Amino acid sequence: MFMKHHRTFLFIMLMLTLVFTLSCSNSGGSSPGLPTPSPALPTTVSGVVKDIGTSMPLPGVTVSNGINSTMTDVAGAYLLGNMNGRFTMSASSPGYLTTFRVLSAANNTTLNWALTPSYGSQDIPAMNMDYVILAWNDLGMHCCQDDYSYFLILPPFNTVHVQVIKRGEGPVTDGITVSYSFPNKTDSTKNTNFWEFSGKYGWKNLPPNVGITGTPLAGDMAVDGNALGFVAQGIPVTPYDDDGQWDPFGAATITVKDNATGSVLQTASVVVPVSTELNCGNCHQAANPQLDILQKHDQHNSTTLVSDRSQGTLHLCSECHADNALGAPGKPGVKSLSLAMHDFHKDKTHLAPDDKMGGCYNCHPGPKTECLRGIMKRAGMLCTDCHGDLTKMASSIEQGRQPWLQEPKCGDCHGDSHKENDNTLFRNSVFNNSWTEEMNGKIYCEACHNSTHAEYVSANAADAVIPQKFQGDNKWVWNCFVCHTDSMTSPSMHK
Repeated sequence: MFMKHHRTFLFIMLMLTLVFTLSCSNSGGSSPGLPTPSPALPTTVSGVVKDIGTSMPLPGVTVSNGINSTMTDVAGAYLLGNMNGRFTMSASSPGYLTTFRVLSAANNTTLNWALTPSYGSQDIPAMNMDYVILAWNDLGMHCCQDDYSYFLILPPFNTVHVQVIKRGEGPVTDGITVSYSFPNKTDSTKNTNFWEFSGKYGWKNLPPNVGITGTPLAGDMAVDGNALGFVAQGIPVTPYDDDGQWDPFGAATITVKDNATGSVLQTASVVVPVSTELNCGNCHQAANPQLDILQKHDQHNSTTLVSDRSQGTLHLCSECHADNALGAPGKPGVKSLSLAMHDFHKDKTHLAPDDKMGGCYNCHPGPKTECLRGIMKRAGMLCTDCHGDLTKMASSIEQGRQPWLQEPKCGDCHGDSHKENDNTLFRNSVFNNSWTEEMNGKIYCEACHNSTHAEYVSANAADAVIPQKFQGDNKWVWNCFVCHTDSMTSPSMHK
């Protein structure tokens, strides 16, 4: 009896399976009461291509992933199926420079472009000169405080680099003196109380207008560690002119003299950016944000900062919190300053006005300063596109990243042709993939591209003084005759 019922059960199940299979086949894979499986969608890259100057959409631009290509429509939009993994995208159109972007994507990705119109027909002023000055600030923006009577985050501290090029021969460091001065900022003590309190922070007997590294507000520059140029590290410049006007993009005059004759070989002007726009008052009590910060710190961490101040003791943040910007190791078991700031504030930026920069301008300078002003900003990118938001900043440090010493890499987006030197930041990297071998290892990347956050073409006209004087435009240093006296036949600067 059991075997008979068992055979009957198997027969019924077999028939049901056959009916279900035929039903699915005849109905295109669906069955009443059962959802239709969605086919796997191909991974795509889509976006809009615009003119970097006008922000107008560009139709007819060819966008390619190296294998397949498409063209933008009348609205500048495109959609392109891509490959999983890492590959190089390009966008090209007549009258514009072809732009490249290295992309890693396993999911649908948005990639917008901003193309730069072709350029390069003007006469090159440097062709009538014997010497050229390439000068830049190392970071694109430094910060200091308006008031040092409560605590110290960063002192007045700025760094300027200079390369002197003898056209047709290359960088020169022997037989010349390179000096710097600030025509509109000759006395920093007029606009900051730093030197009044500097002794309380450990810099005893620091003369007025001298920075913490012993560098004066005006003076001669030293040959840098690579013997390729000159550097003045720790210049105590503030964003205020002598008349009190706030100018975060004040200029230094660079003068090159021949040691043998004392004659001036060349001069140039370069932006030395610094801002006090830290915007603590966005969240802390506007009447006295510094005091409110000390009070909040005491409440959250059981410190005695307010009491210490009342007794005449002031503290640097880096006494306890490690800060690579100052080379301060901090105290064991205490979060670094960068981690403490980003981690604690990561869920609090909603308390401050939307700065349209991912929250970064609540602390970094700032809606007035607009320290992010380089070509990537002009192309529509935000701080968070490279650095991530506050949560990512904090988590990357928790996972071992060293703030200030390990930063986003140019090569991750722009490919090997434009990557930094191995284990070296962009600001310290040297051009080393030239088509002509004799150029390698001689020119700093920032000498031609300008400093981080202010890469040519900058949105701030003040940054373009160097290329305007020697190249006749506001672009990165692209013309061979700026430094060379003979025509170059290389297809491009980078190999």
